[in-house]
Amino acid sequence: MLGGVSLRNGNRRIAPFYEAPWLDDEIPRQTGLLGQLRSEFPCVPFGVPWSAEAVVESWRKSLAASVDERDHPLDASDDLLHGYVCVAEWTLVRQTDLSIEIALDYPAESSIARVVRVIRADPNAPAIDFSVNIEARHKTRRPIGLHPNLALPSMAGALQIHPGSFRFGVVHPAGPEPGVSRAAPGAVFEQLDRVPLRAGGAAAFDRLPFAHDTEEIIQLCGVDGSLTLTNEESQVAYRLTWDASVLPSLLLWISNRGRTYSPWNGRNLCLGVEPVASAFELGCRPSLTANPINARGVPTAVAIEPGKPVEMAYRFEIVAQ
Repeated sequence: MLGGVSLRNGNRRIAPFYEAPWLDDEIPRQTGLLGQLRSEFPCVPFGVPWSAEAVVESWRKSLAASVDERDHPLDASDDLLHGYVCVAEWTLVRQTDLSIEIALDYPAESSIARVVRVIRADPNAPAIDFSVNIEARHKTRRPIGLHPNLALPSMAGALQIHPGSFRFGVVHPAGPEPGVSRAAPGAVFEQLDRVPLRAGGAAAFDRLPFAHDTEEIIQLCGVDGSLTLTNEESQVAYRLTWDASVLPSLLLWISNRGRTYSPWNGRNLCLGVEPVASAFELGCRPSLTANPINARGVPTAVAIEPGKPVEMAYRFEIVAQ
């Protein structure tokens, strides 16, 4: 994961990314993904298994469905939160003044053989170029995603999200935080400024942070591979671009002080802007079977074959407002 990133914008240094507030806590130390939650990372596969009982009726069949293990054999590493990439030790391949290349070999029983990650600073602009290369041992499909996390400003509504075009949006079918999340689980919408609410009506999800405490996840499906964000508090704008032919959705994780238990403790404030081919973060099984997103023609998994690695290139940059 990236950490401690800043970009030079004129005479200013801008730190756009989020780092979990508990990373400096002495006790208790977190393990796994939460113990190192920073900035940006790939997810192979994307998500973690959810219970069918946790989601609304329209999604239960997808979560309860069984995967044909002959075509897509799953192993223990597929059930890790956002995949083996998030907890294993990577190997340095090469490093220069501007770039680093690291690689990770997957467990022998995994259909994924190897993931290679390249991060390169643009010497001529306040930008970072990334690539993730995924190699397979066996022909298979997996939900895949990227996980940039942005620090939200303190002033309510100061960050505005300008998504590129998308076909439709869907609210997380489980909440995702029972008793806290306000968006209507499983609801479909067409505009980010009119997301249906559980209590009725709609609300704008294009300006953050919210004035109220909440935890929300929504997915924009059939995207064009671009996103711009403007921060009125710091007077800066960011752009994220990626290959939407590989990752055709954008998941927005809005962590708005809505989780009060440890290690979140009501203090987490960030926005995940996550290009995905996945059914939310619900794990491999619903993403590989029929679900309400791929039923509308938007893929929720990526096909990978031996000898034909999948490469995902993307760019994060500061842009003029």
